[in-house]
Amino acid sequence: MLTGVDSRLPLGLALGRQLRLQALIVGSRRQQQDMIRALEASDLRPVIDRHFPLEELVAAFQHQAAGRHFGKIVLDL
Repeated sequence: MLTGVDSRLPLGLALGRQLRLQALIVGSRRQQQDMIRALEASDLRPVIDRHFPLEELVAAFQHQAAGRHFGKIVLDL
């Protein structure tokens, strides 16, 4: 909830377009920073499925949409 706990959603428009909402809950910025420090201090590394150059952004999204990836999909600048 990037806008806070209160927000307005045009429900008629959402229903008319048959949108599906999915919540994503994350921790605070401080918790994110703590997690990054803990990962950097350990041998844990994320599993990376595939790297894409930024110019292939569409292909990266298509790869994700296919649902056959295992791990992170990385965009290289």
